[in-house]
Amino acid sequence: MPTKIDKFHSPANIKDFESIPNQIEGWHETISHMFNQNLDALQEDLRDTNGTPQFYNPSITETADDMQTLDITWNAFPRVIQIKNHNNPDLYLPDADKLAANGIRKHDEYCEWHTERDQEGKVTRVTFTCEGPEYWQALAEGYPLEYTGPKSAGAKGSKEVLLALYQKYISPEVKLEDLLRHGTYNPNNKWNTTHGAMHLNQPNNTLNAEINIAARSTVLRKDQNGQMIDEATALVNCSKFGVPERFSDPTIGIQVNRLAQQGFSITLLDPIGLYISDLDTSGFDANGHDPKQFWTILRGKKGQILRAVYEVPSSMGFKVGDITIGGRSIEYGGQIAENITMKLTGVACRKDSIKNSLSSCLGAGNLNLVQVNNLKTMTTRVVK
Repeated sequence: MPTKIDKFHSPANIKDFESIPNQIEGWHETISHMFNQNLDALQEDLRDTNGTPQFYNPSITETADDMQTLDITWNAFPRVIQIKNHNNPDLYLPDADKLAANGIRKHDEYCEWHTERDQEGKVTRVTFTCEGPEYWQALAEGYPLEYTGPKSAGAKGSKEVLLALYQKYISPEVKLEDLLRHGTYNPNNKWNTTHGAMHLNQPNNTLNAEINIAARSTVLRKDQNGQMIDEATALVNCSKFGVPERFSDPTIGIQVNRLAQQGFSITLLDPIGLYISDLDTSGFDANGHDPKQFWTILRGKKGQILRAVYEVPSSMGFKVGDITIGGRSIEYGGQIAENITMKLTGVACRKDSIKNSLSSCLGAGNLNLVQVNNLKTMTTRVVK
């Protein structure tokens, strides 16, 4: 039987919102608006060809019985940093562990990490997060800080819950005033930059970017010779939905687009989230111990990990920095990140139901107003 979700759930069905009045409803309102905003942009994009959007909001449009899911996966380490450093690990590993001048992490594959060291500089703990900033802003304020959609749920958030989570996962020393700027949650507070990683803070790493890339990838494109574009880099460049040098954007784009080529209606699986799928420790040597035992899921669950840590208990007499990967001692958190797989899950149904004509590539001169506004506010992913 065709189904329509009653509400969007929090990533990995995490339970933080349950004690906050109207917050579950406010989160549904937020995610639904993101879907609708991107659908409006698709309608504009397809106007010239009289096309039908192949992306849909599953809380408004039913998912048909023939639904299938697709896990789309990519490597967590920023490929842009690898390329910038000539694919030389002696250069790109230390580069990735350095914060930008404003305290923002440079990890742009939807996975960010914070590396801790002892007094001798040996790595003791690496924490990974893939939680979108919108979630934490909503937790604190009711809705994301740049949210402009309806607020009929009246969600207000809870700074008490916010503080308790920071104290649990970052440090008991966190104070509420550390997390605020002029009384409003500051995502770039010191405990989410220099002193830790509570959630994603790289500007391109957002849940709305995930939705936007999935939506825009559903448009079938043609090259200058009128032939369908079926190559990842060319599709990113043609549709203007990301950076072709990344692992994530081209991978998401081409896999979604190939579903669109089959005439499917396409959406994302609830709960909407960017997830750590797994850590592959097959190349690790942990002094005779199983290296996977030092990987602990802190938030989320297996297959939908939101937060995890790699740490050796002090009772074992050695540290993360004593473990090797491919014969090299762990000196940087990025060495672990290179072995992490990220994922999102798409949903496709109603195969062969939509037969759109091929659309021309987007260019700076012909972006419509909706697309320009989307690019400016929350969807552009630019290498700096």
